[in-house]
Amino acid sequence: MRGPMKALVVLDNRVDRGMVETLVTFSRQLDVAEYVDIAAEASQHDNSADALIIACGDFNPAVSEFISEASRSHPGRPILLICPAGANGHVSEAMGAGADDILTLPAYNDLDGAQTMSREVGFSLEKALARRHGVAVPGAPQKLGRMICVLGLKGGSGKTLTAANLAVSLAAAGHSVAIVDLDLQFGDVGLTLGMSPDRTLYDLVRSGGSLDAEKLSDFLVPHASGVRALLAPARPDQAGVVTPEFLKEVYQLLREMHEFVVVDTPPNFSPEVIAAVDASSEACLVSMLDSPSLKNTKLGLETLELMDYPGRVRLLLNRADSNVGISHEDVMAIVGRAPDVLVPSDRVIVRSVNQGEPIALLQRRSDAARAFRVLAELYRADDPTLNVNGARPRRRLRLLRRSA
Repeated sequence: MRGPMKALVVLDNRVDRGMVETLVTFSRQLDVAEYVDIAAEASQHDNSADALIIACGDFNPAVSEFISEASRSHPGRPILLICPAGANGHVSEAMGAGADDILTLPAYNDLDGAQTMSREVGFSLEKALARRHGVAVPGAPQKLGRMICVLGLKGGSGKTLTAANLAVSLAAAGHSVAIVDLDLQFGDVGLTLGMSPDRTLYDLVRSGGSLDAEKLSDFLVPHASGVRALLAPARPDQAGVVTPEFLKEVYQLLREMHEFVVVDTPPNFSPEVIAAVDASSEACLVSMLDSPSLKNTKLGLETLELMDYPGRVRLLLNRADSNVGISHEDVMAIVGRAPDVLVPSDRVIVRSVNQGEPIALLQRRSDAARAFRVLAELYRADDPTLNVNGARPRRRLRLLRRSA
């Protein structure tokens, strides 16, 4: 839309007007026609406005009736409702009354939050106006990208290391790649990739409003490799706002936007992890040469089988050349299948993590870097023969040139 959108702002007496004014005036997308009390007669309103913003301290029958009447009187004018977080339980009722979108009012005196959210106000109204006027919305790609869920069911198995290096290896091969840090309390993808968590999943949820590709792109942090990262919340107490339902929307959009989506998960089958597994097209189980890790890997494979997981499952073994009294034959006996990729020990790996630069980029000629490139090639290949039951492809890629 050319030029700022002219908006009529309606308030009740329980809302912080100063906060609302910051929301609607900080962005250049909006031009406020006037502020009106919700109890005022409709004849007093500026009916030439392009959009209607209703800000209330509580969603009640009076607000619902106002939305219904405004929708009937001006069916072509979008309506945005802004209310406190506690009023979000009335989303269905508000939408039914005629609201096009609902945003959460920032906490009292949170002017920084209001300024950040101001862009969402204009963006939500522009989308609603386009829908009401029948403007075509770009369709989704014909084919969804592939989503790889990286699982490591014991802490310290090298799951994040694997996810990060898989992502940059796929990007180095010319693919568009996104990585999601699903370890919502203690995620380390940002640290491993040398990124600052200025924009995180928490910020995306907190921004409110509807979710689409353009909005999601604003919260993806670009890496020098070409990978775009959706980072975990900066603090553990922020994790609770990220729900499995919200994440499903995120995964769908990311798969529409990228050829590959790599999801780094915490070491458990929490609701968030189960939702990621359900949304994925394939999985990668990461293990190490120790009995607890191998036992948990076996349980992980069995769990995926119980879930009737239809995607292919690759098995990666970290520190595969370690002399710890467990042979590769023992791995077969414990897990029930051989690993697809064997990643050798390499002291450069620790240095790469400390420097925030994946070993696939830092030491491309090392055996560990080659291992992660082999993993990426496995996923790039159109090979449907490997499945959750451990069916093997006819030809197995060998990685370690020396026996462990």
